[in-house]
Amino acid sequence: MLRKFREWFSMQMAKHPQQMIILIIAVVNICFFIVAAVIIRALAPSGAESMGFWAALYYTITMILDAGCIESVVQDIGTAGVMLVIVCLIVVIIGTITFTGAVIGTFTNTLSGFIEKSNSGSRKLYISDHLVILNWNSRASEIINDLLYCDGRQRVVVLTDSRREEIEKEINDRLAGTIAKENDDLRRRLSGLGTIRRTLRYLRERQRSNVYVVVREGDVYSSKQLRDICLEHARSVVILGSDINNSVCQFAMREKRDEFTRGNAQTIKALMQVSDITGSDESDDDQKIIVEISEDWTAELVDRIVKNKKLQQDNEKNNIVPVRVNRILGQILSQFSLMPELNLAYSDLFSNKGATFFVREWKPARRDPLLARAEEMLTERERTLPEEARRERIMHRADLLYIDDYLNKHRHAIPLGSMELEETDGRTGKKELKHYFYFVANSEADIRRADTVSKGSIAVSINRNYWIDKKRVIILGHNAGCEDIMKGFAAFCGEWDPDGSRKILEIVVIDDKEHLDRVNRYKDYPFVTGTREATIFDKDIICDTIDWFMDFGEDEERGDVSVLILSDDNAPNESIDANALANLVYVQDIIADKKKADPQFDTESIDIIVELINPKHHDIVSNYSISRYLGDETRSKQPEYSINNVVISNRYISKMVTQIGEKEAIFDFYTDILTYDQPGTEVYESKEVYAKKVSAFFNEIPPACTSGQLIRAVWDATKDWHPTVVLGYVKPGNIVRLFSGDQDEETVELRPEDKLIVFTDH
Repeated sequence: MLRKFREWFSMQMAKHPQQMIILIIAVVNICFFIVAAVIIRALAPSGAESMGFWAALYYTITMILDAGCIESVVQDIGTAGVMLVIVCLIVVIIGTITFTGAVIGTFTNTLSGFIEKSNSGSRKLYISDHLVILNWNSRASEIINDLLYCDGRQRVVVLTDSRREEIEKEINDRLAGTIAKENDDLRRRLSGLGTIRRTLRYLRERQRSNVYVVVREGDVYSSKQLRDICLEHARSVVILGSDINNSVCQFAMREKRDEFTRGNAQTIKALMQVSDITGSDESDDDQKIIVEISEDWTAELVDRIVKNKKLQQDNEKNNIVPVRVNRILGQILSQFSLMPELNLAYSDLFSNKGATFFVREWKPARRDPLLARAEEMLTERERTLPEEARRERIMHRADLLYIDDYLNKHRHAIPLGSMELEETDGRTGKKELKHYFYFVANSEADIRRADTVSKGSIAVSINRNYWIDKKRVIILGHNAGCEDIMKGFAAFCGEWDPDGSRKILEIVVIDDKEHLDRVNRYKDYPFVTGTREATIFDKDIICDTIDWFMDFGEDEERGDVSVLILSDDNAPNESIDANALANLVYVQDIIADKKKADPQFDTESIDIIVELINPKHHDIVSNYSISRYLGDETRSKQPEYSINNVVISNRYISKMVTQIGEKEAIFDFYTDILTYDQPGTEVYESKEVYAKKVSAFFNEIPPACTSGQLIRAVWDATKDWHPTVVLGYVKPGNIVRLFSGDQDEETVELRPEDKLIVFTDH
């Protein structure tokens, strides 16, 4: 109780020092009044001068405010006790001094200094189990924002070298905007209910802020200032990379960009300081240090720091998790270009809202019996395999048995599979293999919840010759992760077209000459069939190239076309997303012209993926659509098409960082689902999320059924082939539904043009 009060008091002093000082003054004076009144009441003689406690308290206050009021207590100096007279005089003197004269001036100066110290962030905080963010960049406010969807009170301390007031405003605006949006959505969902019921449900379910943030200006490399924010007792520490687009001078920005392309020594410096504090004996066990990395030099040094820490200490108090920002964004953007529907799915799955990835430890008591059953099921050939291969087969089969059993007893969560991770106990230093199982659910409670599963079932016929359709991508512009985007495409080709015979992917890049020369015009990637030099002012070149690519190869397999519009993250702040928005206008004009020339033109055959850096521009893109109407002008005018996908790239990194801070084992899972298998692999080990056409995945379209029946039917039909778990579906028009909640309550009616969102190895 005392510790909680101390933490509350410390946070309040850091956040609202003026109000707390006023409260302290009031409490001190009240205590003084009460103590003085009790003493005067005890010393008062019997008779006329006898008084009750409240009268004594009243006389005490009047004596302090006006020394002449001492006569109310000591009416006759001859009959009053000496002690009473002395006490009254002391009360008058102390009270007078407390409220007047030089002492008041001194006290005021002291309070001013105290308040100034609190505002400057130099006072020590007393807090634990909080999130610490070191440095600030365009992803930071999204990390804090996603905490709104976490359970319980979330406390965050931000330590940055400047811009405290600006950062506080950014945080407040972001949180207020999210809360307002969530509550507006809730009002719309409840609009069909009666007034009383609607009001009660709104008051019960409305979004409230559960995030308490303290922003302090200081030196992120100072051991004292890091300890002043109780770094050693933080739940997680996030070390952010610095943005370079805050530089006003373009030459300074270019110099900074070139420096950060080679490596970020500031990140290494901060990590060394943080790992030293969190690795000390007085720090909490198993703290997570999440560090953003953008290039190989920093990544290599981070790996060296981790190795050196293991050599220097017997235990492993802190867990350092390096997050390769550009690599992850590259993998995500390449996947979205190939399967744009994944953007709609990942928006929920990577967050703490709605259908979300969860992880639970798969303890030996539950795992060992399944491993024993799996070993008994090995074939004669499998028993002769080398030990490592035989063990992998046993683990794979145990996964299948667990999912079988889980689906028969639960209907509020979807099991995905397990991973084996080596972990070190933070206290003893003992290394052990731990197993984790991953799920999609609304909450942890849904995973644990046992249910009676409906006995009704359906049969499905799976196309076992399924193969990904040819993909054709146009890339407009560039960002800092272009090389990683291309590596993501290369990994996709390595799994689905390892020998290059199917030419499953064709890409054309339209960009300015400077960047094309810098990346050697993407000659290292055979799937890039052409590049075109153009700036955003070269409208004719851009439009002619896109038009040509869409109509290219009429006598060949055309494939789906995606247009990936990238935003330059190295642009100055005032120019962020400007090029992306200009390119969007060009692409939409081309689509509009095609629709005008051919009313039968299928706008669903072209997917537009727009990367944004600043979330404030999301509404601009979402509300921008070209409307074309057919038939009678008096009919209800609904736009035939609009922007297919808006990708706020920073948001995905932020969501991942937030989840890693809560559950570290989720990081390895994310790494797996964003990485395709290596070319030439005999067994597909990595599992990914795919969007697969219903007409191609099934031999026959399944009948209308519940989501639970569809999940179980597809699982039963694929578990001996490529085990597949259905997570949801997407209908034309970007109507996405991820399965969560009670799987017996939702009816699913698939159409040939729909796409399934599935978790599988191929």
